[in-house]
Amino acid sequence: MNNKLENDMRNLLKTSLEERGIKQEILSLEHCDMDLDCNFVDSMIAITESYLVFAVCESEDKSFYVSAKKFRKIKELYFYPIEEINRIFTTSLVCGGVFAIESEQEEKALCVYSNMKIRGIMKIIRLFDKLKKSQEITLSDLEDKDKPDFCPKCGMPYPEKGRQVCTKCMDKRSVFKRLLSYFYPYKLKIVGVLLCVFSNALLNILMPYLNGVIFYDHVLGKQQFLGIKSTWIILLMIVLTMVFVQILQQIFGIIQGRIVADVVPKVVLEIKTKVFASLQRLSIGFFSKRQTGGLMTRVNSDSNEVFGFFVDGVPFFAVNVVVTVTSVVVMFLLNWRLAIVSILLLPFLGVICYKLLPKLWHTHGRYHRSIRTLNSRINDNLVGARVVRAFGQGDNEIKRFEKVSSRVRDVEIDLVDCSNIFFSAYSSVQSFSSLLVWVIGSWLILSSLGMSYGTLITFVGYMGLLSGPIQFFTNLFEWWSKSANSAQRIFEIIDAVPEVKERKDPVILKQIEGEIEFKDVSFSYELNKPILKDISFKAERGKMLGIVGHTGTGKTTIVNLLSRLYDVSDGEVYLDGINVRDLNFAQLRKNIAMVSQETYIFQGTVAENIAYANPDCTREEIVTAAITANAHDFICKMQDGYDTMLGNGGKRLSGGEKQRISIARAILADPKILILDEATASVDTQTERNIQESLDRLSGGRTVIAIAHRLSTLKNADSLIVIENGQIVERGTHVELLEQKGVYYRLTQLQNKALAIRGL
Repeated sequence: MNNKLENDMRNLLKTSLEERGIKQEILSLEHCDMDLDCNFVDSMIAITESYLVFAVCESEDKSFYVSAKKFRKIKELYFYPIEEINRIFTTSLVCGGVFAIESEQEEKALCVYSNMKIRGIMKIIRLFDKLKKSQEITLSDLEDKDKPDFCPKCGMPYPEKGRQVCTKCMDKRSVFKRLLSYFYPYKLKIVGVLLCVFSNALLNILMPYLNGVIFYDHVLGKQQFLGIKSTWIILLMIVLTMVFVQILQQIFGIIQGRIVADVVPKVVLEIKTKVFASLQRLSIGFFSKRQTGGLMTRVNSDSNEVFGFFVDGVPFFAVNVVVTVTSVVVMFLLNWRLAIVSILLLPFLGVICYKLLPKLWHTHGRYHRSIRTLNSRINDNLVGARVVRAFGQGDNEIKRFEKVSSRVRDVEIDLVDCSNIFFSAYSSVQSFSSLLVWVIGSWLILSSLGMSYGTLITFVGYMGLLSGPIQFFTNLFEWWSKSANSAQRIFEIIDAVPEVKERKDPVILKQIEGEIEFKDVSFSYELNKPILKDISFKAERGKMLGIVGHTGTGKTTIVNLLSRLYDVSDGEVYLDGINVRDLNFAQLRKNIAMVSQETYIFQGTVAENIAYANPDCTREEIVTAAITANAHDFICKMQDGYDTMLGNGGKRLSGGEKQRISIARAILADPKILILDEATASVDTQTERNIQESLDRLSGGRTVIAIAHRLSTLKNADSLIVIENGQIVERGTHVELLEQKGVYYRLTQLQNKALAIRGL
């Protein structure tokens, strides 16, 4: 809902409430677009300090799209005292949800809303929960953190929150101007390129005149030239001039090529580096919504597309502009009648190019998306090669690849069709214009109307010289469309705003002690699907907190919020009494280390993988960390010991070996807070014992948050919390929870039975 529409609705509702004696500020309001029968009906839900308000409206515009609606009046108005409502809730539908309230007497559905209204609805529910608990409403609660911005031109929401760029209304020329800004540091070299370009263009202009008027009229026609009567001397002058021109052109071409080869790769390197650096500052949520192959395409292929345009396109653009303008001027000086005939059809070619440009832009966009999907399919197949072979799915993978590859083929055919249209139009214009020039020129010669044969040959030469630039400009439309499409995707990453941002003046603590507190924390990855609800607990420094719960209850989410991989939807997370939102990123993450079930091994040696958290450490420190992590023995048995190269993902290592390298990595990080996320879930009993010994050494003197399905590993925890359906249902020590005979007790019993069946 845009600002103008929201203000109109607020004013209309405020007036209606005041007429009924309710003079309270409207804390939040959301437009709803369907009634309970899913018919399009304009209504609004609002909340004040004391009331939940529901109103059915009448607007001037009956269409579904509401960005330009103007509401005339409220037909029905209902307000419910918050103290009489037990709860408000939503029920999800395929296209949105049902908004309902529950009181002592009944449950009542008020309206249906589409998916685009979810953000506003959830904000109203959050405010209601706070008012119901008599909690203070802060400015942060009233801010529309998730509210999308709208394009003022077309009214559509911007595709990315915090980045006010509408891909529909984007000025494509601005993309080109922004690309040119990367060349500004090399402006002197660019001036050198332009001088070479203009010099070459001017030298090109001489050739048709030498081959035409001078050769045919002065040499073969035996006319004097510059007062020189000797035909052989004139011929020698022509030959020497042509040789000199060719040598100069080669020199200028070499200088231009060297400068371009020096400047453009540096610019492309800067663009690639900026894209990669932007990826490093973006939040985890950005990557969870995108495919790896697509991001790789943006970093590499799109940058190369831009590189190609500026190497083969931009430098020759100036050349062809000069050649075109100069050739046309000379042609008019030679014979204005033939000049008009020769350029008569050029506007027709320009119109075709202009009309096809939007189609080219759209088709290149489709091509990128299809290539991105293809790269992702290849990446998945190569990374998951073991799974593919294990399940014998090679043939099915081939079929899936062919399906995706066929989409690439279809788009490439569309691009070829566009190129054929350009080529056909260019060939037709060139052939027809040349034919007209020869016919009319021959008639002018035969009719003795003042045109010589040499002049006609010169004119045809300039037409041939003009055909190169015309073909270049025809192809330039396709090059520009492809390059600008790539540049737009590059700038989308460079300009992307991280969801989790460090404040401008972050707090830097002298020393982190490791005391953790979650206070009324709620969080959801997707709107209307909360993962955590009002989570509150404390983890004292130097002690161990265990988190227990079924899969999917939000245990890992808790540790992600502590590290600020995500920000809480509601509530606060404190470290040593300071809100983690206020802390310095580098200090926060340097003092938190995680050992999880999914350990990633980078391409490199064993030593490099262990030293990843502390690249400046010595070889002695690496070995000491490996010994502490019970990893030294198996590393020494490897072919090159600590210098053994490990492949991407560590495919040569077992699960337990990966875990022990991960523990050694955490030991070198020397964190104040250690997070153990199912660290022994996928290993055998003996390996688990070895890993547990390593973890016990690592945990000493640190605040530990341990998540485990094997409850036996949490027996020694100082305190435990049990999560179910996103809420804490039990808390206490291992003994206390067993005595309660609740969820924890049942989980323990189930595990004991499972172990008994296995004979353990």
